[in-house]
Amino acid sequence: MLSKLQQFILEECVEQGGSCSRSIIDRNYDQSTSKGKKEHFKKITTQSIERLIDRGILVGYGMKTREKLFITKIRLTSVGRREVASLHKSKQRKLPLKKYVRNKNRNI
Repeated sequence: MLSKLQQFILEECVEQGGSCSRSIIDRNYDQSTSKGKKEHFKKITTQSIERLIDRGILVGYGMKTREKLFITKIRLTSVGRREVASLHKSKQRKLPLKKYVRNKNRNI
């Protein structure tokens, strides 16, 4: 199960052609939809990206120091593409079509 922020990150990667910059995600996500405060938003975004990387949905590029990991760019993996496809499929509306079966044995 993915959070709304994680879903947004995956959607943004698809829109950008499979990979996107971290600055695009930080800039475009509407902070009013997040339950976190404005000063904690970057930390929350980083945690979401790291969890997607741990699941194998994303690959992160950046710099790593002893204490911290600075992610500058992310890219979807094949598992991530399948996850986005299933996400799109679950969001698609189902039409209320009814299937009618003709009775072949009916004599008129």
